[in-house]
Amino acid sequence: MKITFFLFIILFSLCTTFFSQNHKPIHQKIINAYDRIEIDDQETESIEEIKILSDQAKKIGFQQGVLRGLTMLQKIALMQSDYILSGKYSDEAEVLANQLNDNASLSTIYLYRGKINIILDQYPEAEANLNKAVSYGEKIANKADKHIQLCRIYANFAGMYEGLGKSDGWYGFTKKSLNAIETTPTSNLTEYQKSKYYYLYIFELMNMGNYYCFGLKVPKPELAEPYFERLMAFQKSAPEHFKIMEMDAYESMSSFYITKKEYQNAIDYAYKLLEAEKLKSSPRDRLFGFRNLKDSYKFLNNTSQENKYLRLYTTLNDSINAVEKNAVVHQSRKEIKKSNLENEHLTRNLLLFGSAVILIITLGAWFYVRNKNKMLRKNYERIIDKLKAETLIPLEETAEISDVDKKQIEPETSEAELASNRTISTETEARILKRLVTFERSERFLKKDLTIGMLSGQLNTNSKYLSEIIKNHRSHNFSNYINSLRINYIVHKLYNEPKYREYKISYLAEECGYSSSQVFVIAFKKINGVTPSYFIDSLKEDEISA
Repeated sequence: MKITFFLFIILFSLCTTFFSQNHKPIHQKIINAYDRIEIDDQETESIEEIKILSDQAKKIGFQQGVLRGLTMLQKIALMQSDYILSGKYSDEAEVLANQLNDNASLSTIYLYRGKINIILDQYPEAEANLNKAVSYGEKIANKADKHIQLCRIYANFAGMYEGLGKSDGWYGFTKKSLNAIETTPTSNLTEYQKSKYYYLYIFELMNMGNYYCFGLKVPKPELAEPYFERLMAFQKSAPEHFKIMEMDAYESMSSFYITKKEYQNAIDYAYKLLEAEKLKSSPRDRLFGFRNLKDSYKFLNNTSQENKYLRLYTTLNDSINAVEKNAVVHQSRKEIKKSNLENEHLTRNLLLFGSAVILIITLGAWFYVRNKNKMLRKNYERIIDKLKAETLIPLEETAEISDVDKKQIEPETSEAELASNRTISTETEARILKRLVTFERSERFLKKDLTIGMLSGQLNTNSKYLSEIIKNHRSHNFSNYINSLRINYIVHKLYNEPKYREYKISYLAEECGYSSSQVFVIAFKKINGVTPSYFIDSLKEDEISA
């Protein structure tokens, strides 16, 4: 009996060893297939193939293959903004990664969780998850993989701080990220490691250059230039890897030369971007190319080319916005359809009651629309009267508002209260106010993402003083003050230059410093009591009837 049992154990061991050895080539094929998808940057397009590879790994008990599939599916769901599904894959992957004690996968899982937190403005959670990603990343045994992973994590920290407007954090983590990739041992890199290494190296050089161009109150293109030169050197030293990043590189180079005021170079790189985009079909990158071309030709006073690319830019921008809007509408319709099917019986019972309600609502709506149209016309005429009579206070006069004017602006504030609340000397106040007037004349308020910190730096003062002066002399907080300058600027453009009435709302928004046309419309209506579309249509009607 003992001999039989002993022979059975030996036979079982031999079978297990044979079975394991027999599947090793299959294991490697699965890993190689995953690697190829990532090297070619085809994760989203290959989602079905990834699922098949994961199922195949599960059938043969290849847990590492299952885990790799889960982390890739977690990333794809993140890229598709399906954060719930990404979380589901993340939880499954974490359980398996802990069982396998796979630090690289655990680091990646927490990295993707941190990315979602950043997108959702959950910054404390993002910081916690990214710190966990660092903790596991430090434990990765392979030194090249370790450096590459830490570079990715630090880059996401830098992106978070860039979004928060914290330039110190942006700079510090971009520097750490670049250092991590620069110190990566490169003697025995696999093809998969090389693809990650070059991608990150090019990306971080570009980020350092962008920081000096766009992350400082006063751009320093001379400090950015060495990074951009090193970035473009990869076009010759590693052309196959540069090709993956070429559109991002060309866009950054074009924007860099605009900052440097070398507009012909900016134009050359914008055209390179458009040529590369033809092969890859990326509407967003094409939009960036059109934007840089219209801006460069504007600075060169080449009106025909500026108008050409302005038309292309506005048309494409509207098209992209329409596609995104239709996607949201399509999803909403699906949800509405589902809801309607579930509540069809309730709808039938409410038909008679609804008919009566509709009749009442229709009559009410007629009165409401009539009164609303009267109010809109009144608001429009008020704007025109101001423009015609030129009753807007000239900038020169705003620098020395009298005590009587202050009482009119702030009727509930006594002179004693004004004196007690004053924290700025009269001389300092006059100096800052004079600089503020110069700022208003310069149209620097059109700069996107302008903050009170940035403006106070430009005026050589501090945010507290500037905020107080804007409140006392312009009757606004900083945000409303900038909005009023921008909207006043575009109102005058629409009134005095008829060509502006033909532009798209999205272009008008960008022209006066807004990144979002929706925010522009809200600000315009809040200040003027009418939408920009209503104002433009009314100007056109008045022009015809004149």
